[in-house]
Amino acid sequence: MTIYIADVIPLIIVLQSLLFALVLLTDNGPKRSANKYLSLFLIVLGLQFTAVVLEGNGLANSFIISTLCAYGFAYGPLLYLYTRSLIYQSFPFKKKQLFHFIPFFFFLVFAALGKPFCSPFGILLYVSLFTYLVFSIKEIIRYRNVIKETQSSISRTDLVWLEWTMVLFSLSLLLDLIDQLLWSLDFFAGISSIHLAILLLINWIFYKGLKQPQIFLGITKNDEEILHQKSKSSEKKTPDSEDKKDLNRIQGFMKTNDAYIDSELTLKELAKHIDIAPRRLSYLINSFLHQNFMGFVNEYRIEKAKHRLENPIDEKETILEIMYDVGFNSKSSFNTLFKKQTGYTPSEYKKSQSK
Repeated sequence: MTIYIADVIPLIIVLQSLLFALVLLTDNGPKRSANKYLSLFLIVLGLQFTAVVLEGNGLANSFIISTLCAYGFAYGPLLYLYTRSLIYQSFPFKKKQLFHFIPFFFFLVFAALGKPFCSPFGILLYVSLFTYLVFSIKEIIRYRNVIKETQSSISRTDLVWLEWTMVLFSLSLLLDLIDQLLWSLDFFAGISSIHLAILLLINWIFYKGLKQPQIFLGITKNDEEILHQKSKSSEKKTPDSEDKKDLNRIQGFMKTNDAYIDSELTLKELAKHIDIAPRRLSYLINSFLHQNFMGFVNEYRIEKAKHRLENPIDEKETILEIMYDVGFNSKSSFNTLFKKQTGYTPSEYKKSQSK
């Protein structure tokens, strides 16, 4: 019996999908709900490729073959719900979420009745996938805007890895679309480029999905309200006497205290230090200092870094040590912001001071 690599890859996808799904379901970390959505995504993928393997070996009946496109209608909703479960601190399951899966159940039921709709309505699968992909990306963009208004650092909260997941997902989708409508994308020995892309996607989302969600527990509805408040008060305003008093108190506190050196400082924590409501603090920073919270805090960190570079504690002190001491935990962010504020990189600024 001859075994071909092209036939082995779908089987690997089945085994990895179901194994990784089992691992995620047994994980008891702080992001259990997110892991459940991700495990469901992998289970659906495993079931679909089980059908692919059975069909390839002539073991599939008409029902199994006709369900192949039905699974595709579950990927988009699961990816979207997984994205939201990562973004929000609390994202409980609600019955209304099942409405996202109506097309999936519709195609599945009609396949069971012997009336598959894959051929006449298969294009709707790609419409569904692209639509949910756009929804997911919009959620990430909104999330990042909320983070800038409520957190002083993005390194623990950034979801670049999830954006790359979207890229890999889009690549797999695009390859499948080209393969179906234009020309075959099989490599040598009949190896499918789509299967390879999906295999890469599975390993990527498992590794990142298991590791990353535990770094940050997500935003809350109150955090979203702060962003909503900013959008409503975007027009220029003149501070009244109460505003000026609070602004002086805020700026005075930032100059005399080093709360900003905490790399994990949040809007809520700073508001507590100053004894002011978080929404009020955000309103003052946005409306009259024309900054988001992250930019406001980082400005003081850069000033502190400049002072340290001008007045080093000892000759052996490194830029990296200063970076961590003033509240940054990302070298790229520190260098970018330092140059934006001073016109120099930290190393260039240090050299200019030594001269």
